[in-house]
Amino acid sequence: MAVKHIPTGEVHKGSKGGTTGCGFNTNEQSNHWTNTGEKITCAKNGCN
Repeated sequence: MAVKHIPTGEVHKGSKGGTTGCGFNTNEQSNHWTNTGEKITCAKNGCN
């Protein structure tokens, strides 16, 4: 599953309501995150 950070358009590994592969907490400012089927674009360790 992938989760998109709406303000930046970056797609991370993970899901809304948890933590991304690179460590972002999607519960903080949850309106900035949405579950997506898009390809992961984050190049940080844990997401790529």
